[in-house]
Amino acid sequence: MKFLLKLKFLVVFALLLTLMSCGNEDSEPSKSDAELIGSGVAWKLSTLTANGSNLISLIDDCLLDNSFTFYYKAGGNTGLADEGPTKCNPSVSQTEEFTWTYSEATSILTLESDIIEVPGSDGALKVVSVSGSELVLSQNIKIVGMSQAVLLTLIH
Repeated sequence: MKFLLKLKFLVVFALLLTLMSCGNEDSEPSKSDAELIGSGVAWKLSTLTANGSNLISLIDDCLLDNSFTFYYKAGGNTGLADEGPTKCNPSVSQTEEFTWTYSEATSILTLESDIIEVPGSDGALKVVSVSGSELVLSQNIKIVGMSQAVLLTLIH
């Protein structure tokens, strides 16, 4: 009888240890927006909209295959823009390095280059949302004296 009692105690103890070890797994801390943007994976333009209208057909094909890779680093954020297989101007370099900053407080993405420039742009690139696979940017453009917000969606 004592043997069965000891056996039950050992089984319960083993189950408790197993359950407790499951709760102690280290979960990866969630990444900041800057870390998601600067994941080191290339972003490509997916959609371009203004006032609910899709404007992607207005973009030259030679720009649609461009990619932008952001690298998040403590000493300063860098990036690499790639012209893709179809270049608009064959004399332009295939790649261009750039630096960038991101303000978590204002959600403003600042590029020290014109690699992502919407024609007629007026103002900063605002990060609307960012995830591991999608980056949505907003920028105002001026068309005939009127200001309109344009949404650029980049994906991995």
